[in-house]
Amino acid sequence: MQKFSAELNACWCTGAVAAVTIVAVDGVVVVCIGMFTEVVSIGSKSGIQVYDLRRGAKLAQCMGVSIGGRQGFGMNDMWVAAANETKAVCHVYALNRGDAGAKLVFPFPEEISCVQVFDGGNYFAAGSRSGRVLVWEIASGRMVGAWDAHYGAVTALASDEGVLVSGGEDAVVHVWLLSQALDQQALGSAGVAPIATMGEHTMPISAISIPQTGLLAGRARIYTASGDQTCKQWCVRVGRGEEGYVGEAQLLATFLYPAPVNDIAVDKSETRVFVGTADGLFQTNLYVCTRADADTVEDERVESELAALGGTSDAVFSKVHIEYPAAERHIVAVSLGHDGTLLVSASQEGTVRVWDTASRQCIRTISDKQLTTGVRQLYTCLAPPQLGGPRVLAGVGQQRHEAMARQIPGGKITSISFAPLQRLFRANSVAEAGGLEAGVKIRLSSADEDLARFDADLVSDTVYGETARGDMTLVGGLGTVDGTAKRQMADLQRQIEQLQRHSARTRRLNDELYQSAVTEWLGSRQKD
Repeated sequence: MQKFSAELNACWCTGAVAAVTIVAVDGVVVVCIGMFTEVVSIGSKSGIQVYDLRRGAKLAQCMGVSIGGRQGFGMNDMWVAAANETKAVCHVYALNRGDAGAKLVFPFPEEISCVQVFDGGNYFAAGSRSGRVLVWEIASGRMVGAWDAHYGAVTALASDEGVLVSGGEDAVVHVWLLSQALDQQALGSAGVAPIATMGEHTMPISAISIPQTGLLAGRARIYTASGDQTCKQWCVRVGRGEEGYVGEAQLLATFLYPAPVNDIAVDKSETRVFVGTADGLFQTNLYVCTRADADTVEDERVESELAALGGTSDAVFSKVHIEYPAAERHIVAVSLGHDGTLLVSASQEGTVRVWDTASRQCIRTISDKQLTTGVRQLYTCLAPPQLGGPRVLAGVGQQRHEAMARQIPGGKITSISFAPLQRLFRANSVAEAGGLEAGVKIRLSSADEDLARFDADLVSDTVYGETARGDMTLVGGLGTVDGTAKRQMADLQRQIEQLQRHSARTRRLNDELYQSAVTEWLGSRQKD
């Protein structure tokens, strides 16, 4: 057991997150150690770069896409889906070492400002610049919902179990219940309505954070940030009414900062809020130790207690916020590690730093020429198997401890379950008229009867000459006394002749272009 303890200490010193499982199988102790490394994905105007969070090594990159927003891409363990800033196009990449090109490229129905992947990577939500929220099923590419959410562009999205939260340029945050928003048949003509609305901000919403799950059960809170220099803490209570689910949002605290807030990150225990502003990087402790008055204590000893900052009508001012002195002035994005010990920040100039949250010291600076174009988004998560984690190590008893040093790497991803997202909303396989479709819809008649008639004329026992004579007899019977049908036939014949002359000219021009291209190519080959 001394060697086993030494192995665990070595794993802990490397900074990796270790999960240990001890199982007894037929009297033999089997020790399984899972090594979980973390990665940080950085979105910039030159693409998406993936780095090892603790070592700083580059693991993968996605080129050919420009990330312009703070939520320009979403990812899971297999792929990265990004919205291009310059045009309404989606790029999908596989998370492999050495693969930099997109596996899928397809158009969006409109310009997208932010994206969000939720439900374990099964669904893809996007906020548009027109204020709409669109939701797709990733495996089939089917659009399962689209509705008007904000007056202005959607600037931030967050998700929880069965809930989607959106913020927009109208300074409003809406909470959408997905079971209602995606059930178009139950909604009918009523439209999608939020179950709760938070409208205390006065400037566009810049970031939304839900640190814990269980929002519908009332156990979690929502943190919103805005350009009005504030970060607000909300409690949303959801209940079932006569016409469905209804919610109520209660403001718990308002944190005021010296500059507009660009991004926020909240640890899972909800004890600290990390804020990136236009005037630097700050940390706000949500609970502080307060000392009781010694005169009120019988034994004359000073006692301390833990108290929460803020309140329903209180504002927490900048004097209680802890500033990171070594950080750049304009922080555009922040992201917190899995265990809350590491914080990643990105400045407007493209400088990415990794901080130790306990000492607030910078332990690493990620330098890459790809980041000098300007970082817009940071996202930290556990590394997928093909990028080094989780690394599975195993040892049996004390006799095979050498196997604990053997790494089993993940295989390269060759195919991903990501279908091109549809541009139109469809319900029951029938296209519905909506904001994404043309204003005029042409209804085409069914051609099943025509095809059946054509197939009947092609049966083996039917002579072509008899069919042709029957058709000519039918055409001849259309003649009238005043010759209207004959004039129409003559007009059709002239149109056919014009089409034939046009086709001949086009064919001749194509032959001339082909001949000139071949002659030029042969001349260049002879010169070489």
